[in-house]
Amino acid sequence: MTPLPDLLARLLQELAHLEALLEEERQAIAVLSPLPVYWRRVPCGKSCRRCPHGPYPYLRVKKEGKWRWQYLGKGWQPPEGFARPREFRERLTRYRALLRRREELLDRLDRAEQSLRGVK
Repeated sequence: MTPLPDLLARLLQELAHLEALLEEERQAIAVLSPLPVYWRRVPCGKSCRRCPHGPYPYLRVKKEGKWRWQYLGKGWQPPEGFARPREFRERLTRYRALLRRREELLDRLDRAEQSLRGVK
């Protein structure tokens, strides 16, 4: 069985590594910064035969506590480095898994420190 001080040192080392991974994921997520762009077909309000028109790009934004559609313009193009929502969600899932792993590790670390002090 591993002596308790060695176990504590190993847990601290694993925690430092995990914190570095978390920081990398935070930076990757910040760089992705996805836009919630929706492509919608909308009526023109002139009772023409071709309604609805589009699809046109819209953002779904919250204003004054309500969700609103914000039109981006007919010729809108995604900015350079625009992230796909799926890629962003995958990164976010990885980040959350790392956070859960860190919480478990902190619990183990706390139990190891208590055992080292003789507190049960």
